[in-house]
Amino acid sequence: MFKKTLLFVLIMLAIAGCSKSAENITPVVTTQVTPGTTQPALIFPTIPPTTPTSSASPTPFTSFTVKPSVDNLKLRLNPGFLFDALRMVQQTDPLTVLGKAPGGEWTYVQTADGAEGWVFTQLLTSGIDLKQVPVREPKDVVLVKGRVLDANNIPIPGVGFLIAEGSSTDSSNNITHTDTNGDFYCYIPAGSTGTWTATYNGISCDSNVFSDSTCTNYKPGYTGVVTPETLTVNLPQSSPLTFTWK
Repeated sequence: MFKKTLLFVLIMLAIAGCSKSAENITPVVTTQVTPGTTQPALIFPTIPPTTPTSSASPTPFTSFTVKPSVDNLKLRLNPGFLFDALRMVQQTDPLTVLGKAPGGEWTYVQTADGAEGWVFTQLLTSGIDLKQVPVREPKDVVLVKGRVLDANNIPIPGVGFLIAEGSSTDSSNNITHTDTNGDFYCYIPAGSTGTWTATYNGISCDSNVFSDSTCTNYKPGYTGVVTPETLTVNLPQSSPLTFTWK
């Protein structure tokens, strides 16, 4: 009886050794069994500790230079048309890119002599995609934020809004556009309070609402209307403004 039991144990151990467990451990018999002796001892191989795999570190941002596409480009104190100009820069002036404001409409740069400030991104000439520049949060500003989606919640980029204090309709100043997420970010001077308005001002030709490159034919289902056309916001803003592109 003992021999049969011992034979059964050895067969089961052999089968277990052929199977692949989670740790792939195979028991090793170190002594031979004879009647009247004790059961053989089992020795398990030592498993070396697992070395955690380190994830690759993100590639650090390397600054690069750009140039203005126009002369007398204003280097501003903060990202917005309502902030003072620190100086003018010319097309021949190299500017080192240090960051961008959320939304990407404004780029933070440094001049050759060390002055730092914000310039309007669309007036820069760059061989590198400026969308890759890391975000730099502006300081000492008040933010007016909004979003434009269509009826299917698809973001609509390139929609322009005039952000004005009170009921002003001066369309020559302080216009902002939605980014690829359909969001716009308008920065105004710190301490600004009261009621401001965001009024639809136009649509960029590179927006996703057009069916061709002529910028005149809308995609099926679009009529080229933003609703509501104007929304008011009391500063400081508590939640983003929401518009619908139809």
